[in-house]
Amino acid sequence: MARNTSRSPGGRDAGIESSLTRNLAAQPPREREFSLPGFRIAALEWGEPGGLPVLAIHGWLDNAGSFDLLAPLLGGCHLVALDCAGHGRSGRRSADATYSILEDVGDVLEVAAQLGWSRFSVIGHSRGAAIGTLLAGSFPDRVERLVLIEGGVPITGTAEEAPDDLALALTERKALRDRTGRVYPTREDALRGRAAGFSPVSQSAAGILARRSLERVEGGFRWHSDRRLRARSELRLTAEHVEAFISRVRCPVLAIMAERSPFADFETFQRLLSKFKQMDTVTLPGGHHFHLEGAETEIALGTRAFLGLTDGG
Repeated sequence: MARNTSRSPGGRDAGIESSLTRNLAAQPPREREFSLPGFRIAALEWGEPGGLPVLAIHGWLDNAGSFDLLAPLLGGCHLVALDCAGHGRSGRRSADATYSILEDVGDVLEVAAQLGWSRFSVIGHSRGAAIGTLLAGSFPDRVERLVLIEGGVPITGTAEEAPDDLALALTERKALRDRTGRVYPTREDALRGRAAGFSPVSQSAAGILARRSLERVEGGFRWHSDRRLRARSELRLTAEHVEAFISRVRCPVLAIMAERSPFADFETFQRLLSKFKQMDTVTLPGGHHFHLEGAETEIALGTRAFLGLTDGG
């Protein structure tokens, strides 16, 4: 049964917070690369082999830098944060392929195999949290613990909507095939564009994401994620499909949600999230990208306790 709690920034243990802050400065990440059939997956790595194995999966149109503030606060972990296919510094899927969330589940398993991890924990943000749920439901013996940050289930559809969804997806995919994205005259313009974009973020958060997703091109700067990521999925799972995945999740689950979550008013999302058998839910101040906008210490404290890490790393 899910338990719900809320927290505010007050009441933190100053000693623990100071220790976590020191970790933030002391643990720069290392670049990693994994060869998958047809393309490569880039990643950032914190900690050393022998630490608690954790894979971190970012949200839609973000990148591994989404964990730049949180990961260093999780000392004791061997944490690998992926640039999902078409994002960040990873390669793109072939011209005849699509960006189904189901394919991302397979990519995560490929990376885990190359790391030699038979069991591991997953931390996912938004779309990455949905990938984590599908993974834990498909391979329940592989996932030790699951941390869902502002997410946990994919966007659902209905059987009745499926024909129109497929028609729209194929139309959008063709239209996006040769598009390269808007060119901003300056880096600052590009950051402002991302800050006010599809999922608004602070200027500082946009700057962190820009390290892996903003490129200099003729005429200025461009966000270089594959434009095909913006197309609708050819077939969305129904709520019944998603509930079946959730029913097979055996590991403990921690859902960390924001007070200003865009999912707060989505009845289907809330109903499906409540179906996890072993889930605690924590609500913290902030918006959808609160892990990049000042809530990282609170998120780290909750995640550390959930993963069984000692305070302070």
